Amino acid sequence: MDGTTTPEACDCPGCSGDADGIIATMLTSAADLIGDEDPLTAEMTGAMFVAMIDDDPDPDGISPMSHGLIPQLAAQGGTEALALLAAIAAVAPPPTADVATTAMNALAESGTPRPKWADEITAEVTVGDCWRLDDTAGIMTVFAVGFQRAGRTHAMMVFVDHTDCGAAQDIALLDGDKLPDALDKLVKTVGTTQVRLDPADLRWHLEQALDARQVHDEDDADLDDEEFDDEFDDDLSTGDDFLIDDGTDDDLDEEDGPDYPVLATLLRARLATLPASDRPAAPHHDEGAEVIDPAALFPGLLGRTPAAIGRGRPRSAPARKLPPKRKKSQGPAPVYQLGVELAGSEPPIRRQVEVVGDTPLETLHYVIQSVFDWDDSHLHMFDTPYGEFAPPGNQTGHPSERKVTLEQVAAAEGDTFTYRYDFGDDWEHEITVVAVTDRDPAASYPRCTGGERAAPPEDCGGVWGYANMLDAVADPTHPEHADQREWLGLDDPQTVFDPERFDADKVDRRLAALR
Repeated sequence: MDGTTTPEACDCPGCSGDADGIIATMLTSAADLIGDEDPLTAEMTGAMFVAMIDDDPDPDGISPMSHGLIPQLAAQGGTEALALLAAIAAVAPPPTADVATTAMNALAESGTPRPKWADEITAEVTVGDCWRLDDTAGIMTVFAVGFQRAGRTHAMMVFVDHTDCGAAQDIALLDGDKLPDALDKLVKTVGTTQVRLDPADLRWHLEQALDARQVHDEDDADLDDEEFDDEFDDDLSTGDDFLIDDGTDDDLDEEDGPDYPVLATLLRARLATLPASDRPAAPHHDEGAEVIDPAALFPGLLGRTPAAIGRGRPRSAPARKLPPKRKKSQGPAPVYQLGVELAGSEPPIRRQVEVVGDTPLETLHYVIQSVFDWDDSHLHMFDTPYGEFAPPGNQTGHPSERKVTLEQVAAAEGDTFTYRYDFGDDWEHEITVVAVTDRDPAASYPRCTGGERAAPPEDCGGVWGYANMLDAVADPTHPEHADQREWLGLDDPQTVFDPERFDADKVDRRLAALR
């Protein structure tokens, strides 16, 4: 397709029979944008269009927005059209943003006046403090981040549901100066833990959450196009204030706030300005869980039910049928020598334990908690060739781990399975049956027979967060050195955190309670 070829009409808003009506509605809304001094209002308007119109090209390479809506706006001309093109360019991903920028610049060069906020919307956005807050049940995590641009501040909070594959549940947008009070309210009223993150780690977590939510919305058709279009028209016609916290009450949210797809579009644009993490993308885990409403966990902080919430994912069927339990006629169960390693740890963090074969997975959970010095303060799950097993009465819908034994899911030498702990930090313990032996009459089980390196502290952000923490603690010039030492409780300047230390006596004392 050369520069003079006119693309064939498609059914997008820019090419369809409704194009004139859509363009007229857009230009009418832009009249109010021109006089607005805050570029964030313009960005939210642009995010509406980006969220409403999927710009993925068809087989012929025609993109609904890039080849339809944006050229239509440019052809209309005028300050209103330029304002809308600037708003779309500010939040759209490439190449849509590039197409909108080119069209906007062409109008400006032809003498079209620019809105008041046109220069400010292209100013550099800088990131402030990044936070992670986990509820005590390990079900919901709140990520929070502040932004600044040209002297103005705003903040975003993202509620992530770990029982729904770690998908983003809701997004809140608020004035930057309201964020400290909002975080303080979460900590005091809900009892969450609060950890500072670096921007790259925050970006990784939020992109994972947004991607998981996108998969769910696409699979379950939760995002109803007609309903969204109606709400989109209503928002344009009423000129609702996009900042959800205007300081008039104590809640973080208002019923008439922007919908999740609009806020997700703005959030993705903000995340693109942050440094990228070298941490690989996490696999998408289908938990089969009932989705938890953040308002239920954080009462009084959210005023509306999140739109387009996923309703849970069906679990895949186990690859094999679970073998029956050992019968008394088969005699006593042998001892299983297990190697347990934290996935992704480098150098490896390992433990070697010996457990009787007929030990229930529920007890094995306590064994792993003991040898890795975890606090058992988050959700966990066993992922085996025979399916996934979780605590009795769990909210994920998985079968109970109490009724399944070790030798049922890993009967022979070389068999493997996984223990996942804290669905936010996502500590994955890879368990391998090293050997199956007879019991030692002089030994008490379970017992730990070896290990390498100290276990990471609870709530430090997973293996990558732990690695970042070690870098900060070891380097006095690191900007987070003092904060990380304080978080670890290293008050004495001479006290060091030794990641190479393995305290066998401490592990043995913890295991004694299980014998």
